[in-house]
Amino acid sequence: MDIMLAVVCVLILSIVLLYLGQRFRLPSIVSFLIIGMLAGPFGFALITDQTLIGTIGEIGIVLLLFTIGLEFSFQSFLRSWRAVLIGGIVQVCTTIVAITLITLAFQMPFAEALIFGFIISLSSTAIVMKILQEKGEVDTIQGRTLLGILIFQDLAIIPMMLVLPLLAGNGAGLDISLIPYQVTKIALIILVIIVLGYWVIPRLLFRVAKERSRELFLFTIAGICVVIAWLTSEAGLSFTLGAFIGGLIIGESDYNIDALGHIIPFRDVFAAIFFLSIGMLLNTSIVLGNFGYVALIILIIFGVKILTGAFSAAVLGMQTRVCVFCGLALAQIGEFSFVLAKSGLDAGVIQVPVYQLFLAGAVVTMAFTPFAMSASPSVVDLLYRLFPNRISREITLRPGETAPEEGLSNHIIIAGYGITGKSVARAATLAGIPYMVIELNPEIIREERSQYRPNFIFGDAVQEEVLEHAGIRQARTLVVAVSEEEAIPRIIHTARQLAPDVHILARTRHVRNAQHLLDLGADEVISEEFESALEIFTRALNHYQIPDEEVVRIIERTKRLGNALFTRCTDPNQHRKVQNFETLFKATHVHTVRVEPGSSVEGKAIAELGLKDRFGIREFGFRRGTMRFTQPDPTMRLEAGDTLVFFISDEKAGKIIPLFSAGK
Repeated sequence: MDIMLAVVCVLILSIVLLYLGQRFRLPSIVSFLIIGMLAGPFGFALITDQTLIGTIGEIGIVLLLFTIGLEFSFQSFLRSWRAVLIGGIVQVCTTIVAITLITLAFQMPFAEALIFGFIISLSSTAIVMKILQEKGEVDTIQGRTLLGILIFQDLAIIPMMLVLPLLAGNGAGLDISLIPYQVTKIALIILVIIVLGYWVIPRLLFRVAKERSRELFLFTIAGICVVIAWLTSEAGLSFTLGAFIGGLIIGESDYNIDALGHIIPFRDVFAAIFFLSIGMLLNTSIVLGNFGYVALIILIIFGVKILTGAFSAAVLGMQTRVCVFCGLALAQIGEFSFVLAKSGLDAGVIQVPVYQLFLAGAVVTMAFTPFAMSASPSVVDLLYRLFPNRISREITLRPGETAPEEGLSNHIIIAGYGITGKSVARAATLAGIPYMVIELNPEIIREERSQYRPNFIFGDAVQEEVLEHAGIRQARTLVVAVSEEEAIPRIIHTARQLAPDVHILARTRHVRNAQHLLDLGADEVISEEFESALEIFTRALNHYQIPDEEVVRIIERTKRLGNALFTRCTDPNQHRKVQNFETLFKATHVHTVRVEPGSSVEGKAIAELGLKDRFGIREFGFRRGTMRFTQPDPTMRLEAGDTLVFFISDEKAGKIIPLFSAGK
């Protein structure tokens, strides 16, 4: 097929399948793999040249890993060092050991078994982080834990790529004689990275940036990527590893933001090219002919990775909910796994039929990830019901501490000790009100709990046992300030069942969640979306020379709506009033009307307009030049250029505005 016609067909196929993938909430990576399967030689044969496919894949992965290196931050590494080092090492090592032993049991050569251990130990940073961003849980305890483990996995690709040539040199095992050479090579690469990163590249980029040429800067960035990739290739390593190192070096310079800004527009294209090329290599006939093996591989991947991911979070001291979430989130094959698998295939360590089975398993695990992460709360609830005694033992008590139900009453329970939780605790301390904190992060408990502040529980507020230990039945108020949106309704529901009289205040991000939380039993809901909108609204009005009194009046009316919408209402009549108020408010806006020369109201006194009698408007703002009035003199006559500010419905505005227009 003509190359241009093939490109057109692939683009049309991509648009259709990407649209369908978005409709069914499939990750874009899965969509690209499927597109590659259909467009490749084993599908519709739009592209059949295996050499061209391999070249496209190499270019795509080189550029993709370069952008990943640009985005990598050592500051993120330092902030999450425990999750990176402890959690990451435990997850990767236990997965490698488990997969290697399982594959050896199937009579697979040791080198191939170990490579599959490397491949399956890695997870998809792109998929997991994208889902966390959509859920707004990147900065939660499970989000930070997952980020730390994923950072370690991204770093682990380097020693894995270095070990791969050793495995390729001897199909039966490691070539011990090459180890000193490889160690020396690693040391030299680290030395080159240090020299380039601290002395050469920053000075080069400084001189290039002084020229203020976008083209020169872009080609310099691309040149650094290609040169470093070529150097690592000459050292016996891969182009892809060199591209990642090149991105890492530039990413730690002062010009990383500008470099990333130049590369970001191409990043998705790079990723698409790579995953399209991987999909083109998948032989569907081999997969369908060995469906039983494919199903077995998928089950092994899911089983091992869920267990090792949950175990790594447990080693970090996390609660059951976080452990389960991490296990389900890490139960897929990652982007770097394709790099290792392709390198193993090219080196002859991995056989083609086995590689095809791996590709099939990778596609399924990636597609399953969003559904697995969404199912995490249900799985946790099931575990809590099946093992109530085991879960209750997770509640930790400081040695010598008195149980809260024995020593506290009329206290505040604070679920979540972030910025909001700390603010509530500080206010309670100043007011002399006793409080109890429930927190999932063991590091926060270790830092905050002392002889002066002993009332901290390490636990999950979703559990009945944790709430009871915090004294929910004796508490006066429960403040739900956890970051995990999916946990908030479950905490409210459980607390309301245990303590019908406790006053529950809950924080949520979105206004749309408020009514659901009120229905579950919350007495008051504070919406971050509403509060931030109110603040922005206030500051925006202040820049339009609207009288301060009118601004205050509008804001107070908005706050009354917030109090009505975000407070539990048990009176049906009052509930109807709230609904009517909400309907009225949604149709009410700020309208600024200017008196135009020649209009019918020019020269008339304000009292002659009959705003109260004709339109029901009692209060409005008035501005003339730099002067502003909230209650202007009714005898004041309007002049061209005067401005009136109304907070009225659009329907009323449609009747009033023509009066101030010329010729009306």
